[in-house]
Amino acid sequence: MRMRMIVGLLAVALGLLALPGGAAASHDVGPDRAYFPATGHTVSYGFLDHWRHNGGLQIFGYPLTDEFTNPTTGLTTQYFERAVFEWHAANPPEWQVLLYRPGADAAAKPAAQPAFQPVVEGDSAHCDWFAVTGHRLCNGFRAYWQQHGGLPTFGYPLSEELSEDGLVVQYFERARFEWRPENRGTVYEVLLGRLGADRAAADKIDIAPAPRPDDVKEYDPRLWTIPAPPAPEPPVVTVPSGAPTWNAQWIEVDLSAQYMQAWEYATVVMGTWVSTGTADYPTPTGYFSVFSKLRYDDMTNGLAAPPGEYYYVEDVPWVMYFASGGYAIHGAYWHNMFGTPYSHGCVSTPLWAAEWFYNWAPWGITVWVHW
Repeated sequence: MRMRMIVGLLAVALGLLALPGGAAASHDVGPDRAYFPATGHTVSYGFLDHWRHNGGLQIFGYPLTDEFTNPTTGLTTQYFERAVFEWHAANPPEWQVLLYRPGADAAAKPAAQPAFQPVVEGDSAHCDWFAVTGHRLCNGFRAYWQQHGGLPTFGYPLSEELSEDGLVVQYFERARFEWRPENRGTVYEVLLGRLGADRAAADKIDIAPAPRPDDVKEYDPRLWTIPAPPAPEPPVVTVPSGAPTWNAQWIEVDLSAQYMQAWEYATVVMGTWVSTGTADYPTPTGYFSVFSKLRYDDMTNGLAAPPGEYYYVEDVPWVMYFASGGYAIHGAYWHNMFGTPYSHGCVSTPLWAAEWFYNWAPWGITVWVHW
């Protein structure tokens, strides 16, 4: 509690509160500038990263200005409908974007009202109490605060809930929550007041639209994508000791590598990452033969399975049973954990690999499973 109080008081003293660097945690790729035709302004670089990764349109709204140097502070600044971004180049990367506290400005005007006076400490099932400001956060507002960024995004509550213009509202350091019962059951039950726009008006900021730069695309969330992680390198192909290389065709399942290979005598012709059994449900080791091939099969571990362990999977594709007890090589459409033990003992593979092995392997083919 003492540390929470110190951090909160420091934020109040600075008049700012930082957003943690969401961009640093993201691995998406796309443009570093975007134009918003709704208001006619461009958001760029670090400000765009913070806007996108910490709430975007729902939390901050549209940009009301382009970046500019604030003549009072000397800082690169940009106004949004619900926030004011400031760039602090000397800070560590995760703290270079700091957000002004327009909620505190808005709350200062009616601060003498009872709702803005601190209340007696007391958490409850429906409310959290913050010693830093002496106010509670309850019910739907608490849920919204917790689910959409909490302290880094909104700051501490500066008031209790109160009624303004027929709405139930609550002030925070950098936001005003508005309860909209007509939107109950939707993401719009709580809306945020346009405090950034109010601050822009008070500061007499010119919010006239600007033309789109020729080299900047209009904002669309689909401009950014998360690239697929690079596939791990397949194991170095060597003929392991004990390999049944006298067979014209055979399948090797390497449990330690979580990799399966198709061999023709001593030559590998195909390989794929697989998911074999976990420590609780190990895949049997040894030399086996495929005794049944089914294009589709329904798989279950039976109604006698322990509580929470029962499974029933329909239409499992490209199934080749190789050991008694229901152990099979098959395709898996329900997960993408290949390269990691994940099954109840079967050898599950990507669908393309399961189809290839099924079509290549004859009935009775040797399957060698080993560590």
